Amino acid sequence: MRIILAPLRRHSLMPALVLLQVAVACAILCNVFFLAWQRLQPMLAPSGVDADNLILVDNLAAQGRSFTVAESQAGEEALRAAPGVRAASSAFGLPMVSIASIMINLQGPTHAAVGVNGYFGQGLMQTLGLQMVGGRDFVPSEYRPWGIGANNGSNSEWDTGTPQPIIITQALADKLFGSAPALGGVLTDPSDKQDHGYVVVGLVKHLLRNQVGLATDGRADYTVLLARNIGNTAMLSYAVRVDPSMREIALQGVRDAIKRQFTAATAGGPQARVETYNEKRDAAFKESRATLWLLLGMVLAIMIVTLVGIMGLTGFWVQRRTRQIGIRRALGARRADILRYFLLENAVIVGAGIAVGMVLAYAANVLLMHYYELPHLPWTYLPVGAAAMLVMGQVGVLGPALRAAAVPPVVATRSV
Repeated sequence: MRIILAPLRRHSLMPALVLLQVAVACAILCNVFFLAWQRLQPMLAPSGVDADNLILVDNLAAQGRSFTVAESQAGEEALRAAPGVRAASSAFGLPMVSIASIMINLQGPTHAAVGVNGYFGQGLMQTLGLQMVGGRDFVPSEYRPWGIGANNGSNSEWDTGTPQPIIITQALADKLFGSAPALGGVLTDPSDKQDHGYVVVGLVKHLLRNQVGLATDGRADYTVLLARNIGNTAMLSYAVRVDPSMREIALQGVRDAIKRQFTAATAGGPQARVETYNEKRDAAFKESRATLWLLLGMVLAIMIVTLVGIMGLTGFWVQRRTRQIGIRRALGARRADILRYFLLENAVIVGAGIAVGMVLAYAANVLLMHYYELPHLPWTYLPVGAAAMLVMGQVGVLGPALRAAAVPPVVATRSV
């Protein structure tokens, strides 16, 4: 190690430039990798629904009044009568429909309190095509009204202390119950002093939340179903599941049914949106995809600039020591020894740059958290950036080191 450090101390400018370049690049890469993964996680999260056969209807807004329970149910019947439709449910809160989001705070036996998205609507389990892994669906007698004039979904039975039935995802069960069985367990809302809790009657494998910006760090499935009927509300949404062999026919039938049923009530207001789930998903992630490509472009540019910089600086640094290389070759050093020497020397320089870069990465993340409300950078991203920089450093020095090792001793010792 003394042999490696001695020339670095005597000629410190070139190693310092490489170290600085590596440190800055490492700090940037760690944060860019983290931001890119934050954008990518919701795209990779399983939806839990029958995505290929699901049609979503939203933006149905009554003008000057609220939809009644009868109108909501009539809309369901009209949709079920459309050709190719297998199931239809009015709902408040649906996957990929961010215009209507319901947040509920839940706490379980693990004492972890989490914010979840809630979906309301009768028959959503069947209509969305969810996969149940335990328990049961709601029974008709458990549904209660939700909407204006329905006391926010409360009723006399629940007010007396009976917990409301709830269906949660497996991920949420693991978070709130830990190793304890979730079925039959009771959850509470710590922010609601009059809350009488929720009893878990069913578990589904996956159900993506509609606030996709929060679907990161294992929170994509933080979603629940509640036994509520929709009515007396100014906004309506519908989930419609169709026959795979009649998808296009069913889509047109759904559009026609919505037009017939709600044209009068929504006249003068915004136009209802009738789209497949996949169309909704593509639109919801359009901005995230653009941002992700931008971040990946930044990563590629940083890696190329860093690699070229390391190659140029180390190439010049190696060339200046051609005479030293020749003397070592004349004293018996093999080509492999010369190559190993420069690789090890560069690893020391890059390693020091990585150490400084990790500190800079943390400092940069603190600034981003303060000014842009970005999440905290997990420590696991630091080794990722370090590994990328170490590989680039070794690749960058490999060419100059191979050229140095190939110089004949007689030529090297004659060099000035």
